[in-house]
Amino acid sequence: MRQLKGISEPGLLRALDGARRVLILGHISPDGDCVGSMLALGAVLEKRGKKVSLCLQDPVPGNLRFLPGAEKILPPDRLEGEGFDLGVAVDCADESRMGEAARLFRLCRATAQIDHHASNPLYAGVNEVDGKASCAGCMIWRLMGEYRMEPDKPIAECLYSAISTDTGRFCFSCTDEETFLCASCVAAAGIDINRCAREIHLVKEAPHLKLLGRSLATLKFFAGGRCTSMVIGAEDYAASGAGREHSDGIINYALNIPGVRLTCFADTSAPDAVRISFRAVEPYHVNDIAALFGGGGHALAAGCRTAGDPREIIRRAEEAMEAQIREMAAETE
Repeated sequence: MRQLKGISEPGLLRALDGARRVLILGHISPDGDCVGSMLALGAVLEKRGKKVSLCLQDPVPGNLRFLPGAEKILPPDRLEGEGFDLGVAVDCADESRMGEAARLFRLCRATAQIDHHASNPLYAGVNEVDGKASCAGCMIWRLMGEYRMEPDKPIAECLYSAISTDTGRFCFSCTDEETFLCASCVAAAGIDINRCAREIHLVKEAPHLKLLGRSLATLKFFAGGRCTSMVIGAEDYAASGAGREHSDGIINYALNIPGVRLTCFADTSAPDAVRISFRAVEPYHVNDIAALFGGGGHALAAGCRTAGDPREIIRRAEEAMEAQIREMAAETE
């Protein structure tokens, strides 16, 4: 198995090898990289004789429930009172991204993380963080190389979910040589890529399509058509029969429009906070915009969750996007 990189933090291998009971956690509103990487890591550690539990605050999205082992992922209240030697956060840019599951993470005897967000503040006891990795899945694949393990079909399906999701089906600029080397190993395992791709990326449930329609009805252009925004609320979820997982991917419709460089998607359905996702086209960047609201992420994809008047928060987000358009234009003059 040819690999370009291995694990950079030797303490991770020591922590994993020294633990008997391991808790693997992911972020709120889990996506294909989060779920796929968690499941792949869990399967790897089980093969090495560890007793593994998996935890997410939010349910596994419907399009990912076919992944091997998805039924083993439990909410935090199902793991109360369990004692874990090691808690491993996967794909979590900061501890708060675990939501209610963060409490269990802090109760573990030792903590570690595997993440690919450059904004990560290194919150665990052992931090395997590479802001240049295309996805967490590639970092799990690196770990397999350290253990001299080839992915079997179940692990390969989980890795395909991870790498194809966070690279936009190999379209995003984060896609690199390592991504394709990992994909080659996935294909060599003999998975049904057509089936996996259809389940993860192509099949859309009716609530998603209804929510998409309501979101597009709010589509707003500003900054001379170079910025867009969309807003949904509790009434949109109710009318669509949708859950939060059905909003996944909707933001891309507002970005992939000729001339658009920055977009945001605001979810005002929670009574105590506004959730905003940001996306950008190079050379524009949104991680610093998200940071203005206490969030973070990648240069081209970031988000935040912040309390306050939704209208004021959305106004400030749009102003920050428009300000970057002006700044970038001034730099090229």
